[in-house]
Amino acid sequence: MISIRLSEKMEKELKKVAEFEGISVSDYVRNLIVEELENTYDLDVAEKAHKEYIKSGKKTYSFEEVFDEI
Repeated sequence: MISIRLSEKMEKELKKVAEFEGISVSDYVRNLIVEELENTYDLDVAEKAHKEYIKSGKKTYSFEEVFDEI
């Protein structure tokens, strides 16, 4: 179990948003944490893949270069 301290204003806003979403505050915060963890993992994987691609020596093209060829 994890507990956090929030200002009264932040707690009220959090409760409003969770109520609007139709879920508990705990579920809402849990969903936010899971989403952030997934985003962090995805970014890490993408950065590693990009570094490996660059190391491979293959030519890369910027969006502008590709667009200019069209």
